[in-house]
Amino acid sequence: MENKTFKIIRNILVVVIAVIALLFFVQILINSGDGEMNDALKGAIDGLFYVTYVVLAATVLMAVFVWFAELFTHKKKLVEFGISAALFLMVILIAKYVLASNEPVTYNSNLKIDASTSNWVDTGLFTFYILAAIAILSILLSPLLTGFGSWGSEKKLEEVPLEDEAPVEEEDEA
Repeated sequence: MENKTFKIIRNILVVVIAVIALLFFVQILINSGDGEMNDALKGAIDGLFYVTYVVLAATVLMAVFVWFAELFTHKKKLVEFGISAALFLMVILIAKYVLASNEPVTYNSNLKIDASTSNWVDTGLFTFYILAAIAILSILLSPLLTGFGSWGSEKKLEEVPLEDEAPVEEEDEA
């Protein structure tokens, strides 16, 4: 029953947002013939931007809500997320407190970057470098690790007929 109610509410919201966007679009088409942008056209364009912001915010909120609901209903996914988040936080802390510098930077005489900003920029760069190295290593090592995992098993792959091929049936001789 909840799914049906959700679908009805979603469809009503889609229709309402589409009608509002259509009204602003028609207003733009009607008022765009002038050489200069008049107040009505500016208002219509601003209205379309506001509709876009509202749709974007609603989409992000619904995606986050569904993600949290899915996460908290499956304990295994919650544990995996906790481990991943802890590892990611560890990479950021290593980048910030071990690798990043706290020295102010001066370019020419016009641009001066204080120590805190320099530290955060270094942290972002080193975090990216660490995560990129992990990604590249995992790509390069995955065939090797897959080979190690398959050594202990003696299973043979069964031949599965393709969708276009019909399985061959043997005829009984009677």
